[in-house]
Amino acid sequence: MKDLRRLIRIIKKKGQRSIQLVNINFRKKETSKDNLLYEGITSDQFKSDEDAAKIIFNADPGNRNYRNAKGKLKYKLLNHLYFLDYDKDIYTQYQKCEYSCMHTLHQCKILINENASDIAMRLLPQLIKSAKEYEFTWIVEEALTILRNLYAERGKVTPYTETNQELVKYRKFHLAHLECEDLYNGMLVHINKSISAQNRVINKIPATIDRIYKEAQKHRSKSLYVMASKLSLVYHNILWDFEKNAKLCGDLEKKYLNRNNDEISVNLDKQEIAFIRLNAYLNMAQVDEGSKYAKAKLKLFKTGSRNWFKFAELHFLLYLKEEQFDEATGLFRQIRTNKNYNTQPETIRNRWHIYRAYLIFFNDAKILRWGFNIEEFVTSKPSYPKEYNGLNVATLIIQFLFLLREGYIEEVKTCVTEIQKYKSAHLDKRHNYRNSIFIRMLEIIIEKDFDFEKVQEKGNNYYKKLLKHRIPSDLNLDAEIIPYERMWQHILSILKTNKSYIHFRFYNAKAI
Repeated sequence: MKDLRRLIRIIKKKGQRSIQLVNINFRKKETSKDNLLYEGITSDQFKSDEDAAKIIFNADPGNRNYRNAKGKLKYKLLNHLYFLDYDKDIYTQYQKCEYSCMHTLHQCKILINENASDIAMRLLPQLIKSAKEYEFTWIVEEALTILRNLYAERGKVTPYTETNQELVKYRKFHLAHLECEDLYNGMLVHINKSISAQNRVINKIPATIDRIYKEAQKHRSKSLYVMASKLSLVYHNILWDFEKNAKLCGDLEKKYLNRNNDEISVNLDKQEIAFIRLNAYLNMAQVDEGSKYAKAKLKLFKTGSRNWFKFAELHFLLYLKEEQFDEATGLFRQIRTNKNYNTQPETIRNRWHIYRAYLIFFNDAKILRWGFNIEEFVTSKPSYPKEYNGLNVATLIIQFLFLLREGYIEEVKTCVTEIQKYKSAHLDKRHNYRNSIFIRMLEIIIEKDFDFEKVQEKGNNYYKKLLKHRIPSDLNLDAEIIPYERMWQHILSILKTNKSYIHFRFYNAKAI
């Protein structure tokens, strides 16, 4: 009771701000303007400042009332950070403890400033214990420093000496942790900057990983082990060593993640590791193992959430790697009929539009054609917007395949010309090697006048290059929906059996 009375006295003495949270303004009958802004953003009614200012104030974004509403909403949202519910099952024990420790440390500082340091002193030991368990080193060091200083102010020599010794000892671990963080982030900043910056540090990464692993072993630190593992995953991805990534993800899951969230005590995200591992299976084209893994891990994602769609997309592309079109069609229907599909960003919905065209070409079904104008898709000329860079080549290629199968010779030639133009204007051969090879193979079809034998003979060297250079999938680059080596076999089959090209070769040969 004594502590409660003192806390109430502090609050009453200093006064209390009105708790500004996002809610209806109960003092008035109408909804406040900042809440209208909040509701419009969350419902996706407002796409931009221009939309919001026009609808709420019939003004432009520079209007003072609109700027005030934005500022008030921002203030409320920042206030909400103090009231987040970290008790939900979606958070790991690590996340819950970190949030709790930061709050307790903040509370202790306020109590000390308000001359209630004796209450803070009773909170600090448990804070230090929890922070040590989860290796929040900066919190431990700051809490120990505060506690030591409080003992000094009270002239408590023995507790001061013991706490100071503990602080000196712990600072060594905290310093090692800081050094490892410097090493880790020093690599990461160059890796994420650009390919050229990445290449400048690539040879230093293994030594950095080894150094962090050694510090983890020396201090028996889970956090440093996880830090080294995260850098290893990035490094393996750069080298396209997806086998090592799949194994490391499996090890991390077995060691830390294959348990309930309230038992996870490290800074690892189940979903993030699942993405990395499934991406590894995708790039290794391990369809059976990858599909089994994807089905098991899909439960990690809330159905219809943004990450659920992303994870299901990787699973879908995995099926296409080995041309398992029936399975891919089933998954496509599951995704397309999800109630949240239409709320996904336009770029994502357009990707599925392109995937649908591929499915129709390789696995034509009424359910896929329903509501989809394939003729319009094939004849439309792509505008190559930057947000669709990852699938511009894929779009041109599927258009080419439809035209080729229908025997539209002049249209096929025009399509290849468009692909050549795109290659010249947009593709860097160093980072689009397989795209460049495959586009060259399409050019050969035109150069050899659709002659199956000549096309096959001339294209064989490029086909071998495709088999040799299996550059991984990346939706941020011009991605392959179906592996090019497999598509080439379909193209040769069309040239060999389609009557349009048999007649074309016959009359061309006769003309010669």
